[in-house]
Amino acid sequence: MGFMDYIYRVFGFESDDVKVTKKKNTTPKASYNLKVSQKLPDEIDGIKVFYPETFEEVKEKVELLKKGIPFFIDFRSCGNYEKNKILDYFHGVLDVLGASEEQVDKNLMIFLPKNMEIERD
Repeated sequence: MGFMDYIYRVFGFESDDVKVTKKKNTTPKASYNLKVSQKLPDEIDGIKVFYPETFEEVKEKVELLKKGIPFFIDFRSCGNYEKNKILDYFHGVLDVLGASEEQVDKNLMIFLPKNMEIERD
């Protein structure tokens, strides 16, 4: 009985036929961040939701307000600088068109055309 046999017995290995196998190196595959992979809604109660990343993506949304169509803007996809730039732009547009805005959630705002308001329970 050799030294290694003694070590095997101390750790609970009774027989000499201990088979050592090399652990397979399994590199985990890349996975998407859960927040990114979740499907974000295109509409909330029949009102379109937009997820801009840059200021240029919202310029044409003014046409919706001119046509009397309300919409949501979700600011989760953009940084604070872009969010402030977008809000500054829409504050000017809202003043000119007589439209309004309301904050629904921390990063979600609804923009309402003239003569439209949110009915609260």
